[in-house]
Amino acid sequence: MVLSQDKSLKNELSNDRSRKIRISKEPDERRQEIIETALELFSEKGYEDTTIQDIAERMNVSPGLCYRYFKSKTELFAATSEYYATQAVEQIKIPISQDIPAIDKFNLVINRMFDFSISHHEFESRYSEGSEIRSILLDNVANQWISAIIPIIEQGVNENVFHCSNIESTAKFLIFGLVHTFHEEMPKENAQEYMRSFLNFTRDMSMRVLKMKSD
Repeated sequence: MVLSQDKSLKNELSNDRSRKIRISKEPDERRQEIIETALELFSEKGYEDTTIQDIAERMNVSPGLCYRYFKSKTELFAATSEYYATQAVEQIKIPISQDIPAIDKFNLVINRMFDFSISHHEFESRYSEGSEIRSILLDNVANQWISAIIPIIEQGVNENVFHCSNIESTAKFLIFGLVHTFHEEMPKENAQEYMRSFLNFTRDMSMRVLKMKSD
């Protein structure tokens, strides 16, 4: 009986040690791994229901390792949201041929952003839970989007398909309004359906603001 208990205890200790064994990685690589794992869990469970313990277990490391890089879950969520925003901005920066009409470029940029959001609808639908962080990061995404949209609007004005007296102000009015409204009204359920509906709303509002002529 005693031998059996000793053996059981040894096995338990061995299993515990094996769970804690991790591959040594460079700090930047480990930090990125924590962020990407957190993104997965925030998408699956939401901010409130995800713990540092959950993230550590998914990575097969101790919670202390996560705290070595991030002082709190709030700080980790901020880093995760920044990473997500950066990925979204990358979609805007994909080069577009200069030979295509402005209205086609405009629609391409809009479609890229919505395609990215729809493919990450789990995280998008949970994004409102970190509202203080969200507002700052959404402004960053909006500014990047504005930088990409302004040259397209300028081209459209020159092509006489867009009509506005102040291009920069028009771009800010349109993009800031759309980005914040999109996330402010995001439901936790049926997010993909909401996004597709909002894409149609975005096209309609863009036509009105830029005074596009429908075909």
